[in-house]
Amino acid sequence: MSAAITAICLVDAPPELARAFGEEGGDVLSLKASPAPFFDLPAALAEAGFVPDLVLQVERLGVRSVLTGLGGIDCPLLFWAIDPHLNAHWHSAYGRLFDVVCSTQRAWMDRLAADGAADVRWLPWFGEDRPLVPWDKREHGLAFVGRVTSQRPARKWMVEYLLDKAAAFNPAIRDSVPKAAMLDLYDRSRIIPNESIFGEVNFRLFEGASCGCLVIGQDIGEQAELFEPGRETDACAHVVELDDKLSAYLKNDKLVRTMGLAAHARVQAEHLPKHRARRILEYAHGAARNRATGREAAKWTALAACRLLEAGLPGADAEAALGLLAKAGQGREVAAATLRLQAMANVPSALKENLRALLPRPTAGSPDLNLAASMAALRVGEFGWAKTFWYRHLEDGGGAPVPPRDPRDLYGQWARNLQRRGLLMRPGFAFDPARHLPATAMDCLLMVLEETPEDLPTLRRLDAVLRPVPGTDQTRVGYLSILTLHERNDWRLALEIALADLASYRLESGLDELRLSRELAAKIGQESAFFRALKGRDPSGGIVRRIGL
Repeated sequence: MSAAITAICLVDAPPELARAFGEEGGDVLSLKASPAPFFDLPAALAEAGFVPDLVLQVERLGVRSVLTGLGGIDCPLLFWAIDPHLNAHWHSAYGRLFDVVCSTQRAWMDRLAADGAADVRWLPWFGEDRPLVPWDKREHGLAFVGRVTSQRPARKWMVEYLLDKAAAFNPAIRDSVPKAAMLDLYDRSRIIPNESIFGEVNFRLFEGASCGCLVIGQDIGEQAELFEPGRETDACAHVVELDDKLSAYLKNDKLVRTMGLAAHARVQAEHLPKHRARRILEYAHGAARNRATGREAAKWTALAACRLLEAGLPGADAEAALGLLAKAGQGREVAAATLRLQAMANVPSALKENLRALLPRPTAGSPDLNLAASMAALRVGEFGWAKTFWYRHLEDGGGAPVPPRDPRDLYGQWARNLQRRGLLMRPGFAFDPARHLPATAMDCLLMVLEETPEDLPTLRRLDAVLRPVPGTDQTRVGYLSILTLHERNDWRLALEIALADLASYRLESGLDELRLSRELAAKIGQESAFFRALKGRDPSGGIVRRIGL
């Protein structure tokens, strides 16, 4: 690969990034691949008469497009994963087609490398180069822009809380306005509360800071590497901390202004498109040729397309994806993907035929294939086959297997195994028990709940699976509510739903549940255990102080 990088091909990149590369002296070709499900990059380059020194594809947050023909491109290939917290289930396959995968989220880098991406780098999003609007022109003490839907109850609860909390400060709440209008609103606002989906650093942080606002977000570790906590931004772990901080900030306009100015200065110094363009060039200069080629490239292209299709993301073409899969060889990853797509297509005869072909073949050492085959066998009513693939999976782990009593027990055993392996859930993947084969602990437990929605042991296990996953508190509130209806005197359950409520912006409900938990614990002489449990989950002590302990 050439050391000089002057000819830069950008695919689905925002115009701000293209301008930044141009200002750095690059000759830039911007291509729009989406909404084409598959985009022949060599053909597009030949048509443009462009020979690149660098190709960068930026994930488009709408209709996705899979690039083809990458093996023949003689320059560094980079993919910028914008939403890995929602799309790692397909990014990890697609990343094998590139030399470098960039992730906006540091916390998701390991997951992106799970299928073997050799070089994954951190590349946060960027802000806007905007002049500051004078502070006395900012009529909104607080503003929030974001989609409020039934799929995001925590956001609805947050909006209700904010409207009440900042009622005297002319709050502005907007649902899905165009970007220009959103930035204009931020220019006229002072505080921007931030809420993420799965504990990610999102666009709102950079947008609010670009407009000179004080952004108060959730307590996400890597956010502190971008903006200095307490000086440029602030964060909170739950609604009690948010309530305390808003009470202070809404009354201290001078401090809010100082922090907003500092955040704006940090954007100008480190977080503009030009800064990301320079970092991309740095990554490209040091890139080795890590991409899959030949049959391997065909396999990972097919697997990425199939995972897009399975997730129901716009842009995946079923016929084309299945055609690619058929040409991708006979590997175990391909066999597992084939089973998953056949289950989605509801063709039990094809599933049975493939399972019969797999039964005499050795599948030990292929956990994904054994899982898919075991789940597919349950789908077609072949419990004996399902156990066979489960036992094969256990061959690698040692120990004597406990024979599953029935499909329900087998789902539970798979769930425990997947939980131990850290495969808890697929954030951003809307699992449908009627269409999808389980791939995580959560999926397996949902299969059990599909038949018995109020099975208490399964609900408890599901809560334990989700508890460490950021952004799942609103889901846990629902499961815990069912549990508490049946086990009203369990103070630990009451404590869990209280903390899930508070993490989901349900201030009064959470505090009420906390008081109930304390009362239940006191009745059986476990009040000191309640104190220890609460303090262990409340590092700042804000909740303890609020309820007067």
